[in-house]
Amino acid sequence: MSLIFEYGKRVEIKNPAGLKQLLRNIWSERLLETNENEQIEGEDLKNQPFIQFDGNQIKANNYVGFIQNDDELIEIYPKVFSHLENPNKNLMLRHIFYWFSYCRKWRFPFNQANLDNLDIDRFPELIIYLVANQFLETVSNHPLMQYHPVEETLTTPRGSINFSRYINKSLVRGNHHLIECDHEPFLFDNKVNRIIKYCARLLMSQTGFAENQRLLQEVVFILDEVEDTPINIHDINSANVNAFYDDYQLVLEMCKSIVNQQIYAHGSYDNSQWCLLFPMEYIFEDFVAGFLEAHFSDQWKVEYQKSNAYLSTNPQAFQMQHDIFLTARNGSGREIIVDTKYKLREYPANDLKKGVSQSDLYQVISYAYRRGCSEVFLIYPNTTESLKDSEKFEIVSGFQGGQVITAKVIDIPFWSLNLNRVEAELKKVWSGLLRV
Repeated sequence: MSLIFEYGKRVEIKNPAGLKQLLRNIWSERLLETNENEQIEGEDLKNQPFIQFDGNQIKANNYVGFIQNDDELIEIYPKVFSHLENPNKNLMLRHIFYWFSYCRKWRFPFNQANLDNLDIDRFPELIIYLVANQFLETVSNHPLMQYHPVEETLTTPRGSINFSRYINKSLVRGNHHLIECDHEPFLFDNKVNRIIKYCARLLMSQTGFAENQRLLQEVVFILDEVEDTPINIHDINSANVNAFYDDYQLVLEMCKSIVNQQIYAHGSYDNSQWCLLFPMEYIFEDFVAGFLEAHFSDQWKVEYQKSNAYLSTNPQAFQMQHDIFLTARNGSGREIIVDTKYKLREYPANDLKKGVSQSDLYQVISYAYRRGCSEVFLIYPNTTESLKDSEKFEIVSGFQGGQVITAKVIDIPFWSLNLNRVEAELKKVWSGLLRV
């Protein structure tokens, strides 16, 4: 097994050609399901963005997760831990799932107490354990019956008669008594349960832990009456679940994450290539937005990926998209543009820019002038246990009136050797910044 960090040191692997082809296939499949929230500036749509190759050596880019290629496992962890002398895998995994707890796109069922008690330090096995537990809890506590569309040949009409099929299959063959019917019986063998069973079998083929095998076998046993059928991402996207079954919505989201990033032989569960990879820029941005919404939405309206205006009004072009846009609910008219920067802000003592990229500041200030917003936050993750001092840049307009925009550069708690401190420290930092 290889453990590497984003943009860290190169490591040697056994089968670079096979891994390169796997990642190309995964990326091409992923492009079919492009989500604009996942798009990261500079990504090459023709070449996979996950790993850099140099002969038999690889180097990670900005994705974290794991890649299983035959008997070779590669685990990629966030760069915010790369400076630690003895990185603790269990601690890093707990942080990653803590961040996921505030993310909207990737939802994994867990609580911190359970993670503390788990003796699993392999990224894929921990994912499988959490997913298998949720699968089992959902299908055993709330069995799902749904209306399922069926095309059937009957002697007594049921539902609606499909006359086109009746003519082609029955009349032309002299079987006038055989009626082609379309109906929707209320069945346990429905699309949602087929998706869950398929994903459970996929995970069974990947896990080497006896407990994970037991959990997934129980899921398959409960769904014994459900037909085994290959599932693709389009099947999951078209599956509908009544809002009453909120737990099934979570399960379908997990199934989508699993199926969306795997290459399997059609109709086969026995394949040793799979992966789950997550873009860290998006995780950091989504974590900050989710945290603000969870803890400060009573005082602030939190808008995520706000994009209702253009930099140029004539012609209307260059659409703006803010990571987070905050509006005070107290009627003061205070607005803040929050731009998240998943970068390690390291700089020499005499650097007047304080580690801030000039292009990053240009972009967010142009947005602020266009919106008439005088406050901008540039948010960075902490690189040490003690936060760097916040910095402030004042940009004065050259137009008459000299409007001033204040850009604050802020480190926020994102990790700590004591994970329990992160939540409290993060609330403290944001409470000071958003005091109304």
